Amino acid sequence: MNLFEKAFCLAALAGAIALPGCSTMPPANATAFATPTDLTAKLVDPLDIRLRWKDNATAEAGYFVEYSPDANNEFVTITALPPNSTTYLHPRLLPRTRFVFRVRAYFGPASATATVTTGREGPPEPPTAAEAADTNSPDAGIKKSIRSIATIAEAAPTDFRAMLIPPAGVKLDWVDHASDADGYLLEIKPQWSRHFKVSAFLPPHSTSLTSFNFPFNTRFTFRVRPFFYGQPSNLAEQTTGEDPTLGPGVWLPSGQSPQPPAHP
Repeated sequence: MNLFEKAFCLAALAGAIALPGCSTMPPANATAFATPTDLTAKLVDPLDIRLRWKDNATAEAGYFVEYSPDANNEFVTITALPPNSTTYLHPRLLPRTRFVFRVRAYFGPASATATVTTGREGPPEPPTAAEAADTNSPDAGIKKSIRSIATIAEAAPTDFRAMLIPPAGVKLDWVDHASDADGYLLEIKPQWSRHFKVSAFLPPHSTSLTSFNFPFNTRFTFRVRPFFYGQPSNLAEQTTGEDPTLGPGVWLPSGQSPQPPAHP
């Protein structure tokens, strides 16, 4: 392909026009930030629903599982799952109730980690004004987009630190570099766990957080992550069965109906 043909193909691709001899490979972002598909919801016993979906993204930080409590397109987050997740069991649901689910990936770079070990139980020491202040205004650092593979790494928070407020409070600080995040996630790993878990949602451009009442004499590892929501999957719905604790009855999988008793 000569230079003229290459230029013509680039112009055609920029206009989303497919032409013979021109590559139509999707841009890197299309794969990195791809939407989950093929979501299904299956009743595995009367009150437990298992979700399964296809993970199409290559750069996700994790997945949010969401459901509509009133089946009316108003969704709330049930849980956050690690990257590459493709299944989730939603247990102990209300009987004879319709649930509508969707999943969506979330994306964004994590900060470095910082660790704090809380003290022994005792009277709390009041924090100083500097320790107690939460700063949620943009700092003067250079901002980068987290919505582009080319700049997502540069948008990671820097200078992350954790300070103990004795005996069991923690003050976190960092420098914000994300120009277009939907918010920040606080992720915590206690000493008994191998994995970080999303513990709080913070506004965009957050640069600090103070929290109290951690368990005493325990080591915690922290990190923060600016994030944005990916596109939601297809919807999947399921209706739960009878509550098995209320007495004998017949549970039938979704789509089947009980048959009337035969006359003698």
